[in-house]
Amino acid sequence: MGWLPRTVLLLATIIMAALHAKSDMVTVHVIPHTHDDVGWLKTIDQYYYGSNDTIYEAGVQYILDTVIDELLKDKSKTFIYVEIAFFKRWWDNLGQNNVMRENVRRLVKDGQLEFINAGYCMNDEAGVHYLATVDQMSVGLRWLRDNVGDFAAPTIAWQIDPFGHSAAHAALSRQMGLEGLFFARMHYQDYNLRKKTKNLEFTWVNKEERTSIFTGVMLDMYWAPPTFCLDTNCQDPPIVSDPDSPEYNLPERADALVAYMKGEAEAYRSGNIMLTMGGDFCYQNARKNFKNMDILFGYINRNMDKYHFNMTYSTPSRYMKAVVANIGAMQSKSDDFFPYADSAHSYWTGYFTSRPALKKHVRDANNLLQTCKQLEAMVESSKNGGASSRKLQLAMGVAQHHDAVSGTSKQHVADDYSQRLAIGESECEQVISKALTKLSASQKELSVCRRFNESTCDVIYENPNGTLSLVVYNSRVNPVQEYIRVPLEDPHYQVMDVKTGEPIPYQFIETTARGPYRLPLEVVFKADLPALGFRAYKLVRGTKFDNNFAKMLRSSFPIGPMSEDLRVTSSKFVLVFDSRTGSLKSIMNKLSGISGETRSLTVNVMEYRASTGTMDDKQASGAYIFRPNGTARSVGEGRITNFIPGYLVTEVWQQFNDWATLIYRLYYDASYVEVEWQVGPIPDDYGKEIIVRYTTNMNTGEEFLTDSNGREMIPRKLNYQPTWSLNQTEPVAGNYYPVNSRITMKEQDAKSGLQMTVLTDRSQGGTSLASGQMELMVHRRLLVDDNRGVAEALNETVSGRGLRVKGRHWIFFSDNMSYNEHRGIGLDMFYRPIIGIGVDDAPFVNYSSFANSTVAKGIELITFENFNSTSKLVRLENTMPASEGGKAQTVNLDHMFSFHSIATFEELALGADRPASSNSHWTDSSLAITLQPLQIRTFVVTFNEKVEVF
Repeated sequence: MGWLPRTVLLLATIIMAALHAKSDMVTVHVIPHTHDDVGWLKTIDQYYYGSNDTIYEAGVQYILDTVIDELLKDKSKTFIYVEIAFFKRWWDNLGQNNVMRENVRRLVKDGQLEFINAGYCMNDEAGVHYLATVDQMSVGLRWLRDNVGDFAAPTIAWQIDPFGHSAAHAALSRQMGLEGLFFARMHYQDYNLRKKTKNLEFTWVNKEERTSIFTGVMLDMYWAPPTFCLDTNCQDPPIVSDPDSPEYNLPERADALVAYMKGEAEAYRSGNIMLTMGGDFCYQNARKNFKNMDILFGYINRNMDKYHFNMTYSTPSRYMKAVVANIGAMQSKSDDFFPYADSAHSYWTGYFTSRPALKKHVRDANNLLQTCKQLEAMVESSKNGGASSRKLQLAMGVAQHHDAVSGTSKQHVADDYSQRLAIGESECEQVISKALTKLSASQKELSVCRRFNESTCDVIYENPNGTLSLVVYNSRVNPVQEYIRVPLEDPHYQVMDVKTGEPIPYQFIETTARGPYRLPLEVVFKADLPALGFRAYKLVRGTKFDNNFAKMLRSSFPIGPMSEDLRVTSSKFVLVFDSRTGSLKSIMNKLSGISGETRSLTVNVMEYRASTGTMDDKQASGAYIFRPNGTARSVGEGRITNFIPGYLVTEVWQQFNDWATLIYRLYYDASYVEVEWQVGPIPDDYGKEIIVRYTTNMNTGEEFLTDSNGREMIPRKLNYQPTWSLNQTEPVAGNYYPVNSRITMKEQDAKSGLQMTVLTDRSQGGTSLASGQMELMVHRRLLVDDNRGVAEALNETVSGRGLRVKGRHWIFFSDNMSYNEHRGIGLDMFYRPIIGIGVDDAPFVNYSSFANSTVAKGIELITFENFNSTSKLVRLENTMPASEGGKAQTVNLDHMFSFHSIATFEELALGADRPASSNSHWTDSSLAITLQPLQIRTFVVTFNEKVEVF
């Protein structure tokens, strides 16, 4: 019967709102809340325990202590809580205090304490990949269900502090069972128009994902009204109700609040308004807050005939239902809320790129985590204790926070995020090593090297004279062919396929790595990997290898003009580099529908010089804000320094200056051209924001597309917003958008049908400022703060020098008939094989797969992990949107895996904490699962026998 008190309260709220709607009475839903950043100015631990108060006075444990005490004293009080990362720690620290745990459960059942969002954090919406969002939300939601109860499941998404809002996140929220979404930040021009026209509440529709969600925008952010911060560390006056006191201020304070609420009521249409009472780390002293609110709100209610406001403690879910019951028809919106600007020259588009090394760390950790969870569940490699995926799951949950992956925290907090990821990665490497060692029956435990991109690996470095065994694991449900690059000390190796016992083609490439523990060469070979399985290879050590399989070719051109253009070819592309400038000048796709047509293409590294403010507007570029001082300028003339031809891969090295280099890689049969950028240390003579600009002779007009968290593509147009008339005040920064995985432009001439996509290995900011041109910001070094709270310049250094970062872009250049191919290439970029490395001994098992059969192209197994001690959590995705030719696909779940048949099967909502809205139980022995375009379906599955191959 725990649902009854909450239901009664909800019905009373709706009835009261309906009655007030017939008069001029306004129902004020008071929302006591705290916004607790999972790291920002302080680390998550410092925020929880209240340490390092010289930076900011906040201790989340005290907030929860005092709030729960106050709620238990008075059943009329309400409170909402969001961040499970903090609540979990508080709950765990209760120790044996089960009485308090039961008190919390009762507060939730009675509707006094409501969990909102309930992800592990309040995630960013620009720099996060959708799979990381699903994971972090699932961690929080499942913890809440398992520890508090299923009655605690939230129904509201509460994204009040992220700096812009994505279409994909809104759709994912709805698929998790959340019915409404509230946020506080939107472009000031959009906000002013919506406020004026009373359209701050609307329906957000996603046609690609077939969802819609009630959406509300808060008035004047999520803080308490001005002068009504009532917490311990606030400077606003308390409410004094004694008329005999010289401090008596109750009537005037009531008048001031009512004046504010009248302004708010004029912006909304339902006769209900939401009054957020709280803010960042508020309710350190909940008693002080509630006592003052009781006095103030009681006075207003006693004078309802005068004020025409009815004050009631409420929650966002109650407020939403009251609004929906009274508002009538609402506008709809189908695009997103990027970019965010809070004033004419303050576009929050810099954080799309801020801290690029951290962004890459988060992306790589996500890849490792998926394989770790998969092998942990399939091989039961952590069943008897020891290392597990849990630490990396929690570290990734924290890293999705809107001040973590966004790159907008203080430096010591960013370091803490990275350290947490590294600790979790170390445990996952043990899980994977143990699993691959078991699966391959290797005599010695294999190791996982996560620093291949830095041309280093301890196992290889410490065993320079030994034969190496490689077990390469593919976590995807279809076979893949992947070019593998392994750093080595010298070329005295031969690559052999252990399954066939024969050598395979391979190639040695010089690397740009220098310094201690850096290996100067890489061996490149093509691995043919089974679905959900591994293949073993050996790097056989020797000094007499001289065969047709390997040759190291390196030819250095002198700096200066070449005698003729350099023509580089593969089976699919032709690149031509200009003899005079050394720059790339054209590209041709041999196999596309426009075969034989050569298009101009230049790639340049350029810089925006960061504004430090002007006489008219002091806004500077910083961690959040991108404000360039003029247009982009060259960082130097690109000169070819190395040309390394080969039959597997050909490389062209182009140096612009001593801190900016591009490496073009043309793999023999790849459907893309790889451009590796290396930037840094950026000089500190002034702030710089570094871009890679791609310029073609395509006629793309002012239109381009960017992805939404790796899901659907969102159409963009220069200096344009689809739902209001934009007054563009920042012609560069105001046209930047988050690029999580790709940016695309298409030829306007329908007969040509040409399109170009650039895929990224991390989240970056990007745009198209001119026809036929796209650019991506890859690095930033800024010398002043942008005055958004961090109080610290974005100036990342190592040993006193600026940070050096490298990354990859994949250019996909084809006709529009092949437009959807970028989906497959993007998946190849995102899902990377994991390599287990051993010394000397070859694996006894050289090839193994957990897959029973292949599935349709575009279907991915995005989750396979332990759900509980007996069941597995399985998520399947149809990655193709309908707008790109995606069709419904059917997958037979029982035929997908090679181990044992399915015993029980239930469909869950996306967050895996509640049944799916159209709940599916197993009734058909075929277990045929239909996936609509871009649909993710989530299942909890038990198998007839334990899932273990060995």
